[in-house]
Formats: sequence, structure tokens, C-alpha cells
Amino acid sequence: MFFVDRMLGKLAKKLRLLGFDTMYINNIKEEAILQLCQQTGRILITRDKTLHRKAIKKGLKSFLINSEMWRDQLVELSKVFDLRKKDKIMMRCSLCNVDLVISSNEQIRKKVPLYVQETQDVFYTCPICGRVYWEGTHVQHIFEEFRRLGF
Repeated sequence: MFFVDRMLGKLAKKLRLLGFDTMYINNIKEEAILQLCQQTGRILITRDKTLHRKAIKKGLKSFLINSEMWRDQLVELSKVFDLRKKDKIMMRCSLCNVDLVISSNEQIRKKVPLYVQETQDVFYTCPICGRVYWEGTHVQHIFEEFRRLGF
């Protein structure tokens, strides 16, 4: 759905945590970004006015972010796009941008500390990078942060 340019890495990660398909590549040329958005139908999210103008000129959907901080950027973006997708929060890998899969305790045994295995019932794994996710206090903190921002 979104392509976030290299100036907005933190925003890309937060959009993924909110459950949105968000492509982020930090070493890609502008023409390749525009071509990728054109081929995939993704909406370009950028802070680069020149890139934004080029996208609009090519008939692509593009949104120019003015804010510098990710919290303000999310709020700015939410004024144009509906970012309230509560059923998908924390269901996408924040690094690889793919849907997470539920994993058994046996599958994550060697990947997470024993304390976490003993205190958590549900684990999710990224099928690409293998990163394991669970609802620890870090998840509660990001949920609180999203709630404060109105998501």
C-alpha cells in the first residue's frame, strides 16, 4: 500500500507495526522508487519535495510529509489515510514487512530467553528473518503510544 522513502525509516516501522504493507528501501534511486510505485500501485510517502513533484507529474499517488518526528508524521498521515486498522496491529514484521505466523513454544525455544518462554503463551515469527515477537511490555508501550496518538 505504501512506499516510504529513506528519510522516513521510523515512520515505515510504525506503519508496519500498525499493520500496513509498507515498503522501505534506504538505498534506492529516485527513478527506481517512482518505477516501483508505478508497477505496484503503492502510495509514495516522502519528505522530498522534488520527488513528490516528480511522482505527481507521473500521475502517481504521493503524500508529502512536513513533520520531522515520527509521531507527528503519523498524525499528519492519518489526516489523509485511515490508519485505524486495529485487527492488524503487531501482525507484520517491522523489519521485513511480511505477515507474522503463529509459532509454538517448541519452535521458538532456542530463540527467546527462558523467562519469556515461561511467561508468554503466544509467539509470532517472521517467515523471512526468523525474528520472534511476543506481547511483552514493549508491545504494551507501543500500544499506549498509538492510543495517545489516536490510533
